[in-house]
Amino acid sequence: MQGNTSAKDTENHIYKLTIYGFDSGLNEVLNGVHYDYRTKRIVNPVKKNNDEVIVRQLRFAIKDKITTPIVIHYAIYAKDKRRDRMNIASAFDKSFEDALQKCGLIANDGWNDVLNATFEFHVDKENPRIEITITEVEEDGRG
Repeated sequence: MQGNTSAKDTENHIYKLTIYGFDSGLNEVLNGVHYDYRTKRIVNPVKKNNDEVIVRQLRFAIKDKITTPIVIHYAIYAKDKRRDRMNIASAFDKSFEDALQKCGLIANDGWNDVLNATFEFHVDKENPRIEITITEVEEDGRG
């Protein structure tokens, strides 16, 4: 796995980071759900792994707590075209927003906190990754 890159544009409240090693789609997440008879809980090891891949890198990428609403842009560089675009996007977006919460970077991932997410898609067989831009939106910019 390559090192995470990150940067913050403090004047405009923009965070940029790159996540490596995410290789899952929504179909895998949905198929990973099962009931654990030992703990008597529904578990999803695929989703748990997805979250952990992101949390491990996110902890070093953003140091400041984000207190205003945000818009997230994802540039997804997939290793191939095996998975549908939105299968990758849906699985990653859910895990990324959950990871932001787990790391204490945002208070919640609800409608008032994450205003929108946008996506672009590319193929890069040599260097698959997801480049993320988080933009803080001022209070009067809410939709």
